[in-house]
Amino acid sequence: MNNYATEMKKYTKKRRHQALRDILASGRIGDQAELRAALRKRGFPATQATISRDIRELGVIKAPAGPGRSVYRAPAAGPAAPPSLEAARKRLALLFRDFVTGVDGASHLIVVKTTPGNASGVASLIDGFQRPGILGTVAGDDTILIVADGEARRAEFQRELRALLQGA
Repeated sequence: MNNYATEMKKYTKKRRHQALRDILASGRIGDQAELRAALRKRGFPATQATISRDIRELGVIKAPAGPGRSVYRAPAAGPAAPPSLEAARKRLALLFRDFVTGVDGASHLIVVKTTPGNASGVASLIDGFQRPGILGTVAGDDTILIVADGEARRAEFQRELRALLQGA
């Protein structure tokens, strides 16, 4: 087998996901640049887009790891199974309790503020709801922009998000 074929076999998605799980088990990876470097060290060159997709597929979230620091955490094994609506709602409630600091909206837009480094995980779970009328989310470091298809749907979803923020 030539070198290219050997490298391609090594670079399978399944093996890359296992390498990601192994790396994240250390509890020391705090951002995608560190994750990318650790993957490259193990022989898995990956783009930032690939890493983002893998993080979403594996159900990886950021969790507090001491004062002012958070790290990526992965589920114990296997790709994340699509959660039931109730399980997803409970997980979103936990994320809101731990990481969300505010919810505001206007027109057909909702802005969710989080603690630094946690917007992506919260946005990913919101996207997972695939809720009718919610066109999508865009996440930065500490801000999520949710786009609804109209003011009525925005107002309804904003009420639900505020209830989560208040622990209801």
